[in-house]
Amino acid sequence: MISGIFENCIGSTDVEATLKYWAELGYREVKRGQLSAEQAGQLYGYTSALTSLRLQNGNSSNHGLVRIMSWSEPRNEGLAHTLPIVEGSRWFASLVKDIYTIADAFADDKANGGNWLYTEPVRAIEGTGHEGTGFYNRFVGVREMFVIGSETRQAFFQRYNYTRPGYGTIEPSSPLGVSEGTHSSLVISDHSLSSFYTDVFGLVPQEWNGKISGASKPSTRETLILSEGQEFYLSLFSSPKTNVGVLQIYTPLYPTADKREYAQPGCLGVSVFTYQVEDITAFHQRVTNSSAINVTAIVPNEFGEPSFGLVAPDGIYWVIVGH
Repeated sequence: MISGIFENCIGSTDVEATLKYWAELGYREVKRGQLSAEQAGQLYGYTSALTSLRLQNGNSSNHGLVRIMSWSEPRNEGLAHTLPIVEGSRWFASLVKDIYTIADAFADDKANGGNWLYTEPVRAIEGTGHEGTGFYNRFVGVREMFVIGSETRQAFFQRYNYTRPGYGTIEPSSPLGVSEGTHSSLVISDHSLSSFYTDVFGLVPQEWNGKISGASKPSTRETLILSEGQEFYLSLFSSPKTNVGVLQIYTPLYPTADKREYAQPGCLGVSVFTYQVEDITAFHQRVTNSSAINVTAIVPNEFGEPSFGLVAPDGIYWVIVGH
């Protein structure tokens, strides 16, 4: 059985600065390991020596972790400040205690030389929410914002007047009041290829999916930095064992650039997602027999865990880790 999204992997050129950033979001290092260039090539399809750090937020050890990947020779600069909705784009989201605390932190840093692109917090109505109509019938939903840095792409959201127990846990010790990663997103050009994630990965489609336009959801247009009239199709997938670590797949219904070469192992920034599976040998056989390509052998990853890589039919690189 497969986990929710286990790790959001981020290529970095400055490990100490990266650790300092993630510490403010409540993450701490729990593992560190290395691979030689030859070993990295066997798992990641990119031949460069690698040092990785696994970061965990609070007690969330089964989903939503961060893996910092320091390549001796990075493949390229990664997605950098590319806008969210382009083919190959990746990002992940976290629950926050106070969205304006987050917004102020990035605004102040940018005003003093920080290299950030971000949106202002905006109200968004989820499936069970509604607009507020007055003092006694208050808004139910979230406020959300998007942040893009040279090596990170993140969404942050705060809930208003409802709860989802277990979907985002904020530890009291988190300086900025940020949870583990609750869901991760990627953008593909052919939405029919998302069936791979149910048929082969064994993920469970969520009840909601469909076409979204900026006209029908102005908050989405603002958060994802869309132009007037741009629409996309969205589907959500979860693990059979948990509703956290959700995979969200977007397909723009308008032409976009293909940036997949900037979001794969060896790249800087958010470049790989991983899953854990309980029986990696059986899962490897299942993937080998599927339409996936470039399926590697099962080899130890930088933390000594059995792992293998693959390219899904949509061109997205995945890494599977044995539990």
